Amino acid sequence: IRIMGEPPMSLLSLEALVLLRASGARQRGSPVPRIVRSAVETPAGDAHATLLALSQARGCPAELPDTDLVAVLLRLARRVLPEGESCDLLILATTKGDLPRYGAALLAGDSARALSGSPADLAAELGRRLDIPAFAVSAACASGPAALGEAARRILTGQARRVLVLAGDRLSDFVRDGFAALQALDPDSCRPFDRERAGLILGETAAAMLLAADVSPGVWLQGWGAAMDAQHLTGPARDGAGVRAACAAALQRGGDQAPGLIVAHGTGTRFNDDSEAAAYRTLAPSTPITAWKGLLGHSLGACGLTEAALCAAALASEANAPGIVGLRAGAEDLRLLPPGQHRCAAPWLSPNAGFGGLNAAVLVGLSPPQPLCAVTPRCTARATLAQTGGVLDALSALAVLGRTDPTWGRMDLACRALVALGVRLDQANTLPQATAVVLLTTAGSAAIDRVFERDRQAGTIAAQTFVYTLPTMPIGELSIRCGLRGPGFALLGASDDDGRITVAGLLAEGHPCVILARVESDAPPHTAWAECWSA
Repeated sequence: IRIMGEPPMSLLSLEALVLLRASGARQRGSPVPRIVRSAVETPAGDAHATLLALSQARGCPAELPDTDLVAVLLRLARRVLPEGESCDLLILATTKGDLPRYGAALLAGDSARALSGSPADLAAELGRRLDIPAFAVSAACASGPAALGEAARRILTGQARRVLVLAGDRLSDFVRDGFAALQALDPDSCRPFDRERAGLILGETAAAMLLAADVSPGVWLQGWGAAMDAQHLTGPARDGAGVRAACAAALQRGGDQAPGLIVAHGTGTRFNDDSEAAAYRTLAPSTPITAWKGLLGHSLGACGLTEAALCAAALASEANAPGIVGLRAGAEDLRLLPPGQHRCAAPWLSPNAGFGGLNAAVLVGLSPPQPLCAVTPRCTARATLAQTGGVLDALSALAVLGRTDPTWGRMDLACRALVALGVRLDQANTLPQATAVVLLTTAGSAAIDRVFERDRQAGTIAAQTFVYTLPTMPIGELSIRCGLRGPGFALLGASDDDGRITVAGLLAEGHPCVILARVESDAPPHTAWAECWSA
């Protein structure tokens, strides 16, 4: 392969460069993100009904009664953003989007970069229907808090006054069969943190939250943070280091106020719950812990925003937190809340973890977050991958790493491309461990999705292939191979300028370096470039 570096000043148009530099100048004195309204839909009903069902331990994971995901999300959007109210940006938190529609589009052989029902297509459709600029944020099952962090940065840097965050994923046999192949499902019930837990149960939820630059009293997005494990694609760090780092960043942004409650990710899988438990023993050993997937199920990219919205609804009323549905006996050195209602002081910390070692957390409370710093982003390096006839040249381990690698063959082209770009940018091994990674893509993982769905329809389900059907798996591979532990997430359907605005926000948040990349590998002409930014 041939990987080329280009002069940093050739990267941006003058307009985009001015935009980035202006974003730092506008940060002083900017209003902070207040949660104006939030709403959820679960099989139990709205936020009030869902909190009641959780408190009574009444119900079980299920799919939403309305199978039209666009209709569900538009309905939620109108609850938090009534007709006549303006909004600057819509961010969709999702893992795979509308899977039934997307799966059909894959089998139809459509190689367009906006496959029907895909995360990028779903965000664009919602944006058109609501007349708001839109893109999707994906960090696997940590998509919700990652999207809220992006919304908060847009407000704090003066890029937006009002941001609407929506979250939803529709289930299909695509994801059910994939999780079954990973042996992650419990056939009977989900029991987070219980000694006899045996796995997760999938469910559907959807949520909406409107953040606005405001100084009025109320419930705030008090903090947010994200971090990567840089250890394993499907197994969380056994010591909980990634979750702990994400939570610590959220608490620091929230003014280092001790949390009154932790609403854990709590999937009910043995490794996830053990990883979280290790993190909380160190981070906040005396803080009570609850988890709500025993009733809600695991709703993929929607779970984090749903849990944050339920936190906001509870704190806006009597601050009563539902306990852990399905808990019978848990670890004695953790303050696990049994089923029922429990009064817990603000703020509430809500972390989520996803495949690829991606972690994110939010702090929902009654105080505003700490401000960001004023920065002037500088692009220090750029790399692109050579192409022949619009197709990326072969990316062998020998060409990229300079050696053979027995695990190289498992990766799809998108993963190989991002790893190659990252290795080029880190030739001198000088990238800080806390480097963030932002991946721009529209096609996402469509190429490997198509392979998995065709094989699945033919009766062949490969767990290893399923792992790579996440559009963020290239980020996970890069973080592991280069030891990067900062925030990691993808922007699907976003422009290059959107990505550079995101870079400015992350640098203003205090991250020492950000890798911004675009990889489109579904069909020629392929695209693969990356930039290294610092303040």
